[in-house]
Amino acid sequence: MASDHLLAAVLDVLAEVDPAEMFDRRDVLRAVRPAVDPAPGLDDVDEVLALLALPMLGGVVVVYDGVYRTGAAAEIVVAGLQRLADAVRVVDDEDLADRY
Repeated sequence: MASDHLLAAVLDVLAEVDPAEMFDRRDVLRAVRPAVDPAPGLDDVDEVLALLALPMLGGVVVVYDGVYRTGAAAEIVVAGLQRLADAVRVVDDEDLADRY
């Protein structure tokens, strides 16, 4: 599972990408690898890109397999992640209330 440090590093990299340019998942890996410890693998980067490609986040747009364009600005993506985290907390709290 990818770490929050990797997610932050990927968002930083995406902020520097020209919106008109396409990029490959390996480009992202090369850019984030020195910034994240332990160094992520391609599978880790794929997980983050898959998360960011979710329609509710729109952080990246899949052009074709493994190739992307930037999507929404980082602030919008972070707000979407916060909404998702809040929803998970609500469900988790409700689940605990139902069980006990």
